[in-house]
Amino acid sequence: MAKKWYAVHTYAGQEDKVKANLEQRIETFGVKDKISRIMIPKEKIAEVRNGKKRIYKRKFFPGYILV
Repeated sequence: MAKKWYAVHTYAGQEDKVKANLEQRIETFGVKDKISRIMIPKEKIAEVRNGKKRIYKRKFFPGYILV
């Protein structure tokens, strides 16, 4: 049976905390076989400010986690 993707809505900026909490609960309840991956889609952005190149990661969907 193919697994499905679900979008989980969170408060913007809290995605990493929610991901860690979900991973802990998955391990605690023993459902690793049902949930294979949790991800926060990000992209790398290169920006030049004040003559300095800065690379940072920006979230594609702020406030959402894909499970």
